[in-house]
Amino acid sequence: MSNNTIPAQAPIILTFPLETLLQSFRAIVKEEIKAEHLNELQEKLLSPAEACKIFQPNISKVTLSKWTADGLIQDYRMGGRRFYKYSELIQSLLILKKYKKPSVTS
Repeated sequence: MSNNTIPAQAPIILTFPLETLLQSFRAIVKEEIKAEHLNELQEKLLSPAEACKIFQPNISKVTLSKWTADGLIQDYRMGGRRFYKYSELIQSLLILKKYKKPSVTS
């Protein structure tokens, strides 16, 4: 152990206003919450109706089914129902350049 290190139990004295510290903490927490929200959104499963609304302009369920059958979009089946992953729909927008990526609100 070198002489330059501070022991883990040593008190730290802050020389800036408490409000500055609180603003910094708020910004960090806000960024972490936003990052977690985006991660959850990426893995969210959407119904066909919700999936159709991702595309701008919106597509029909018939178009979504055709793209699924053509292999452009992957679907997942659970309990006889069909779902689509949000992240995979966003990836498909790169292939289907006519459609715009939706904006994500926090």
